[in-house]
Amino acid sequence: MLTIEDYRMKDRISKQELMELYQVDRSTIENWKRNYNLPLIEINSHSKFVRRDELIEWENNQTMKRDTQK
Repeated sequence: MLTIEDYRMKDRISKQELMELYQVDRSTIENWKRNYNLPLIEINSHSKFVRRDELIEWENNQTMKRDTQK
């Protein structure tokens, strides 16, 4: 039986999953967090994730910024 936490976890993307999704390394994700405000949440030094809806919003904002700079 699924718990509420199971449903919440489905809405989260781990740092490792981000690396695989975008085909980038750990340092790139950290760079995006530091310089481009990627909303990465750190639970502890080995557990980081982003909420799916926040990632979509972040992607949209990055696209808009890039488009306005052209």
